[in-house]
Amino acid sequence: MVRWRYGMIDPVAIRAGLEPGALVPITIYCYDRVGSTMDLAREAVQTLPPDALPVLIVADEQTAGRGRLGRRWVAPPGSALLFSLGLHPPAVATTMPTTLIWLATVALVETIEQETPLQAGLKWPNDVLVKTSTGWAKTAGILLEGGWDKNSLVWAIIGCGININAAPDPQITRYPATALAIAAETAIDRLRFLHMLMRRYDYWLRRLYSGESDQLWQTWRNRLLTLGQTVHIHTGNDLVYGTAIDVERNGSLIVREPSGTLRRIESGDVGLVDDHSRNINEV
Repeated sequence: MVRWRYGMIDPVAIRAGLEPGALVPITIYCYDRVGSTMDLAREAVQTLPPDALPVLIVADEQTAGRGRLGRRWVAPPGSALLFSLGLHPPAVATTMPTTLIWLATVALVETIEQETPLQAGLKWPNDVLVKTSTGWAKTAGILLEGGWDKNSLVWAIIGCGININAAPDPQITRYPATALAIAAETAIDRLRFLHMLMRRYDYWLRRLYSGESDQLWQTWRNRLLTLGQTVHIHTGNDLVYGTAIDVERNGSLIVREPSGTLRRIESGDVGLVDDHSRNINEV
């Protein structure tokens, strides 16, 4: 049985900053401290009635969060904006779940550039970076989980962890990381940032529900810092080295190896080989 505990960011304050008639979110729960917002969102999306979705789970502190490839995402109190959004996916996402990754990452990049002086971009497939004085650094990650009925996605959870006030310990991060307040050298109001982010979610989700995905796809593709870069990718089975030349609609990355062979990468851990013209190094 889930027991909800209210923290510094509460449902009333979140709802007060949303546009009238907003699709996202319908139901809001806030925690002081949780293991993982993804676990709570999974329970909520499977037990709440359809008209109560999307459901937003927000936590001030997370002790057992997770990222891609099973990595941990732990955040102490007040350091990050941590939430998961559970929903019934738009029709286009039921067979192509990557549209929800496009939505979450594009919305976040847009909000960062709206609310801070920072330039933001994406590292394939779902890391959000900002440009700092020493290069590009990760400030957020997106995780997508879902439930399937045969070959159709019937519910989905978008998990998001954004470093707001403190960056992870560099001893435990694989690549450069930062926090928005550190990179921007200014205070970031987590509640206002969440308000603005939910408005961008609402905008893009409405377009997806109406069957329009082309603009979102192009925006996501144009924001990828990975394209045109020399990359090395650990796929779990081997190491792929080459130039990232394109992405497919299903999210696969196309890499041209030095031999000229094209490789289609569906998932993996990407490192970008240093390119001084864009100041990216192993992000």
